[in-house]
Amino acid sequence: MSASNTGSARITRWVLFGLLVLYTIYNLGPILWLVISSLKSRADLFAMPPKLVFTPDFSGYQSVFGIGAAKDSAASIGVFRSLITSVLVSTIGTSVAVMLGTLAGYVCSRFDFRGKGDFMFFVLSTRMLPPVAVLVFYHMMFAQLGLADTRIGLILIAVFINVGLATWIMKGFFDGVPREVEQIAIVNGYSRMYAFRKLVLPMVKGGIAATAGFCFIFSWNEYAFASILTTTKAQTLPVKISTASGATGIEWTQICAAGVVLIVPVLIFFWLIRKHLLMGMTFGVLGRK
Repeated sequence: MSASNTGSARITRWVLFGLLVLYTIYNLGPILWLVISSLKSRADLFAMPPKLVFTPDFSGYQSVFGIGAAKDSAASIGVFRSLITSVLVSTIGTSVAVMLGTLAGYVCSRFDFRGKGDFMFFVLSTRMLPPVAVLVFYHMMFAQLGLADTRIGLILIAVFINVGLATWIMKGFFDGVPREVEQIAIVNGYSRMYAFRKLVLPMVKGGIAATAGFCFIFSWNEYAFASILTTTKAQTLPVKISTASGATGIEWTQICAAGVVLIVPVLIFFWLIRKHLLMGMTFGVLGRK
């Protein structure tokens, strides 16, 4: 290889490395700014020019959780109850949606039945409908059923908005599993349910993890339904943050601290499923080659 080719390859690598660094800063910059702002006092947050060196102030987090000196402050927003509500709604709603979507996806992948195409289109169309189009209907229905401003009502919403997505994704993963897997088990005297639980499900556990990740994000960040169907008792964390204000107006330090709190459970969830996530994202493609 000539010296000119070596030099060109080195320049290309440096250019790609620079682009990667810029892309990383572009994506992580807002999160880093959020974390830094959550540790600033109100005076430091609005200082011009912005302070890069400052004394960390944890009063924002104390106000967010309603602890310490900020417990009885008028500016305290106290998000602990809303945090618990978001965790319960997202975890239970995701679990139920993924379970139903896995079963429905397997049936649609392995069996042919009348109206299958229409059913799959209907399932997918639930993701096309904007929430604002059905908010009034859900509000009236939940008010009649006594589900307004309840965690059970929000869990049902989380299931409704995610089960269609889970069905479509899981069908793709099951399509990547050869049908011979179940046929061999059935020939050897095992039931289809046994083959499904012991053979097929372990092969698509990465897909289940990926589907759970998507559903959890949608449930965790859901705002439209939660803001209309809840008032005080079952407010989720995004809704609670949006209503944060104190005696001096919008408490930006507290909002930044609450934003960090909003991100942490998602990071924990994806850290727990990290071993299966990459396999789940590539399984469907590899299975079709």
